[in-house]
Amino acid sequence: MWTSKQKCVKYCSIVGAHLVMAPSSFLWIYGNLSAYMDSYFQFACYPKCVDCDTQWILALYVAGCFPGGLLTKILVKRLGLKRTGVVAMVICGVALLGSAWVLQHSVAWTVVLYSVFLGQAVGVNFSVSYQIVGGWAPDKFALFMATVTSIPTMLSIIQNQLLTAYLNPENLDADAKVGPRTFFSQPEILNRVPMAVAVYGAMTFGLQLVGYILITNPQSPSSLETFSTSSCGCFFKNNETIKDTSDNLTCFDDLNKDSNAHKREINGLKKDNNNTTNGSKSYQSVPSIMHLEDDDATRNSVESEVTALPDSEDKPKSWKSAEAVKTPVFYALLLFGTSILYGLILKSNYYKQFALSYINDDEYLTLVGTLIPIISTISRIVFGTCLDKGLLSIKDAMILSLSLHTILSTFWYFAPQVNATLYLILILCLAGTQSVYYVLMPTAALRIYGPVHFSTNYGLLLSVNLIVGFLTPLAFTSLFHSLGWFWLFTSVSIASLVTLMFVIFTDFDI
Repeated sequence: MWTSKQKCVKYCSIVGAHLVMAPSSFLWIYGNLSAYMDSYFQFACYPKCVDCDTQWILALYVAGCFPGGLLTKILVKRLGLKRTGVVAMVICGVALLGSAWVLQHSVAWTVVLYSVFLGQAVGVNFSVSYQIVGGWAPDKFALFMATVTSIPTMLSIIQNQLLTAYLNPENLDADAKVGPRTFFSQPEILNRVPMAVAVYGAMTFGLQLVGYILITNPQSPSSLETFSTSSCGCFFKNNETIKDTSDNLTCFDDLNKDSNAHKREINGLKKDNNNTTNGSKSYQSVPSIMHLEDDDATRNSVESEVTALPDSEDKPKSWKSAEAVKTPVFYALLLFGTSILYGLILKSNYYKQFALSYINDDEYLTLVGTLIPIISTISRIVFGTCLDKGLLSIKDAMILSLSLHTILSTFWYFAPQVNATLYLILILCLAGTQSVYYVLMPTAALRIYGPVHFSTNYGLLLSVNLIVGFLTPLAFTSLFHSLGWFWLFTSVSIASLVTLMFVIFTDFDI
């Protein structure tokens, strides 16, 4: 059994893995902050600082997560898991604190800080946090993916309220209209924008620092106790194998089948040569989820051991990246991520700016932004629990999410014109639907393609961030200026409907 010290280290590491996700709240506060930042660019420093379209800020931030996710494996091999995260933390701090000064001089350099620096560092943080949680609690991976990715959204509740309370304490109306967009022109609001950005950066850096102080790298496989959880959801205790029926992952059923009796020993997987008379075998713990990726020798040993097992339909398979990208499921996941992220970025960018044309109440719209992370968190936990308990399959969750996304996006344009309450309900329902992406993508990468190549396969799935990051500003600009808000929102519905059809006809049983 685990000692009290080991349990303390485990729980501290899991808590730390949650805190290091703090910079990801940028996605959830930018919809509120952008209304003030765009007003600042338009009226406080125009025209000297407006050398780029502000739509690229959030889009390239999302795109930057993709190369960051792919770089993680390389950095971990050279620096170790925790040190890689610390480097990402420093980069996040530089980007967020530096942007408070840069935004006073250039939109283009603000984009660079938020995309090249912050986006890539957040991508590294994602992967590091997932590996910490996967190493310490592999049996509750989907549930912890829900809680880990919910921390930034919950944090944004406080941050959104603080930003509005500081920037617009008197609840002044947006009083300037430029084309179809509405801005704040009051100096008492605009002069506070740089300081508000600096305070946000300091708060985020402080939370990350505490997180990395708490984190300890996952134990090596050989140091685990005799009762442990494998990466594929099976419990191994002495000579007994007990399948965790709450997990849909394929377990190492072949390990207890009779085979030629001989002694083989690898890291974390030992075969007892003393039980040849009755055919039973004894195994110690199987290496935990993503920790295998840190050591090529361990990974190759496990792969060769699994390959040597008797052929069986139940034999687990960890897909290499070259194999994964050839499956239709991979492209179904890419399309799913693209359509959901497309709508999410549109919502994050414009839920407040669009509504200001019909709802002249800044505090009410801040309330909408405050409730978004609450609904997102609840949705992630519900879907994560359902995935862990087998109540929903990966395909079921994708179909449900895409169906709701298609319907809600169809009525997006009309909701604020009816009344403010209907708009609140629609945006919150959208938030709950879109949040499934953050639980489903890492869980799908693990359950469909296996734990051995998790970080690489998940990094490739993060390519949707790159696709959407470059696609959305181009699509937003052309659709918005040529066709208006209606077709901009309708494009989200069309993209989701096309993806839904593809997912329905894709076979996920690979």
